[in-house]
Amino acid sequence: MGTMQWRRYFKLSVKRERKIDWELGVQLPKEIKEPAIFSLQALQRGLSSTGNDLRTKVRQQCTPEYAEAIDLYVREKNIHADLLAQWLWAANTRPGKRRFIDFAFRRMRRRFEWTGELKVLLTAEIITMPLFRIFSNNTSCALTHQVVEEILENQAYHIGFHIDHLREEIKKRSSIERTIQQQTWSVFFASVLSAVIADNQKLFSALNYDKLTFWTDAWNLYVQVQTGLHGSPHLNAVLSHDPRIQFAI
Repeated sequence: MGTMQWRRYFKLSVKRERKIDWELGVQLPKEIKEPAIFSLQALQRGLSSTGNDLRTKVRQQCTPEYAEAIDLYVREKNIHADLLAQWLWAANTRPGKRRFIDFAFRRMRRRFEWTGELKVLLTAEIITMPLFRIFSNNTSCALTHQVVEEILENQAYHIGFHIDHLREEIKKRSSIERTIQQQTWSVFFASVLSAVIADNQKLFSALNYDKLTFWTDAWNLYVQVQTGLHGSPHLNAVLSHDPRIQFAI
């Protein structure tokens, strides 16, 4: 899709009513509820950024249409943060305070130009998708399922949105520069993924979920995104049929 189509998609999406049955309440056993709260507090905090740094950079270097699309993208992420805040309140707790990993993540992405900052945000989108999927598939709480499925559906489009615009910027770089950036991003992705696994060990243990499975799922999604950014048109067409990612080729 082009920028105008993405802008139209986000305009409709942010206005759409999110139908969550909050009266269901959070129905999780204590041994799962406590680590779930800890993990979702971190995710809620990460999604609550106003994105002012990125939005400023995009306004300075990109078209007004793309700047508006980025504004709407940030608004949708804030809607997700609000959904998680409401989940936390339903669990009789409060949104989390800033943690070191969140502080370091935000400080790091602000050091890059807009394409680099988008790659950092895309890293977070890729890693949190399988993490949200764990909540949806491995708990019997109907409210938790409703909230994370709503977020996951939107995140699939977020990844497609970023790929559409980053692909064109990457094409402008030399092959050597693209290779170096790709390798650097892979090292960064592995580091962030390791930190997320360490931060969520109690959740994985409570759900009896294999950390290696999470690691593999996240890397598989990362490889698909790299193929969308650097691969051939044929492979992009194949990926466009993957139900987990809405590639808009």
